[in-house]
Amino acid sequence: MMSYPIRGGSRGGQDSFSWENVKEDKYRENYLGHSINAPVGRWQKNKDLLWYDKSAPVDSESNINDELEEIKQKEAEAMAEFL
Repeated sequence: MMSYPIRGGSRGGQDSFSWENVKEDKYRENYLGHSINAPVGRWQKNKDLLWYDKSAPVDSESNINDELEEIKQKEAEAMAEFL
């Protein structure tokens, strides 16, 4: 179909895009992800901007089993008290 090469730079300027340029842009709020990828200002200095993406530590199997036993015991006590 196409026998000629695809012209360069036809990807919307992807090769010349830089988050550093977005930091200095007057309309930086219009870029999706500007607050994470191009933070500007004092409030985010030395802050973990991706704090919500950190996974919680995984409990070991023994801790989970201990918790289940404790819940079952409390349920049994509540049921005995109810009856």
